[in-house]
Amino acid sequence: MPHPSLAPALALAAACAAAQALAESGAAPTRPAEGGATVYRQVMPDGRIVYSDKILKGGKLDETITVEPPVKGNPWTTEARNRPSIPPQVEPTQIDRVNSVPATGRRKTLEEATSDVIRAEMLLEDARKRRQAGIEPLPGERTGNAGGGSRLNEAYWARQQSMEKEVAQAEAALKRAAAERDTLRSVR
Repeated sequence: MPHPSLAPALALAAACAAAQALAESGAAPTRPAEGGATVYRQVMPDGRIVYSDKILKGGKLDETITVEPPVKGNPWTTEARNRPSIPPQVEPTQIDRVNSVPATGRRKTLEEATSDVIRAEMLLEDARKRRQAGIEPLPGERTGNAGGGSRLNEAYWARQQSMEKEVAQAEAALKRAAAERDTLRSVR
């Protein structure tokens, strides 16, 4: 006897198997308005459980199960029937880029400051490349209108704003690193 918590899963598996057997046998199951098949779970007088598309004589109806028809075509390209009407949301994750801090009591050398400037230049270049590559809208960032065209939605503009912010932060970090390097140069 299966564990009671497995009963719904076993019933669904049996219903699917019954629907498949009905389809292969050529029997016409009862079709509800949505296009799925109705399968009846019945307990027979001798204790057997029978899944059928018809209510059998002498069987006690235990449960009615509606089985959706299989999706036609490629399941990866087929659109879902009940698509949620929730707009895409962008929640940026705050990233604080911290350069390594020299030990207390020790001043940064000119070579370390120059290395920080080079690193900041590379980070700025990477941020600009990401911004340039991110100009094209991603799937789900367009909303259709009645004219047949589409316009960009809030998720697209939020992503663009986030990329602009990254570029601005990288530019500010480069300015700080260059100023620190220039200060060390003037001390020497």
